[in-house]
Amino acid sequence: MDPSHPFGGKDGLKDIVSVKENLQWIGAAYFPRGQKKFTEIKKKFSDDLKGVNKNGVSGLAFITNQELTLNERKKLKNLGKPHIIEVFHLERVSHILDNPKNYGVRLEFLDIEMTKEEQLAYFVIKDEKMTDLSEKIENLMVDYSSFKRSFVLDEDSEVFKERTEDDVYETIERLTDQIWYNRHQGLKERIANKKTTVDPEIWKGALNAAKRVEEKYGEENLWHESDFEWGMLNGKLSALRWLIGEEWDMLDT
Repeated sequence: MDPSHPFGGKDGLKDIVSVKENLQWIGAAYFPRGQKKFTEIKKKFSDDLKGVNKNGVSGLAFITNQELTLNERKKLKNLGKPHIIEVFHLERVSHILDNPKNYGVRLEFLDIEMTKEEQLAYFVIKDEKMTDLSEKIENLMVDYSSFKRSFVLDEDSEVFKERTEDDVYETIERLTDQIWYNRHQGLKERIANKKTTVDPEIWKGALNAAKRVEEKYGEENLWHESDFEWGMLNGKLSALRWLIGEEWDMLDT
């Protein structure tokens, strides 16, 4: 992560430049005094969005002290398509700062002192890190190869845990529902614009099915936010179906 001009100055429509998962992002900050109307927030976001094409990057992280509803966040992400958009709104930023490993950042830059309970949590995390480091040093004394590997991958990580058959089928079901739901939304838009028609009874059943999927996963967890994410969803489903014996590219939903 590379801040452009933390103390002010022309930044070429990028407050921050960063790389995440081999994709280049820019960050844009919006911290006005007081809560602003969504129209003002949207205008600032639209201006910052121009920096994606200008700087030739894949995504935009919009960081703000403003409260944003789920619907407002969705509108910003839709406005940013086909680029990858992450919105760090007030509650999300607060949640990140109210984490033991960020108490020091919060104290340094916001002058928010830790409560007694937070101090205890902070030192528990610190003790855990020291214990982990001690175990790695002991490991080094016994087996250097194992020691080096433990730094690359946490041995308690999900990477070392086998997925059960139930885990695989549960994930296939979730991906299938998510892909179907997005296709359903596309059909819904075409019907609303009178570009296509569907038998009323079939459509009634489809609407009820969509409602059940929303209740099961939460609407905010169903939308794909970019063409990249859409490709990832389909790729994951294809790979898991191949694992259980299907042909590659079997993406029926």
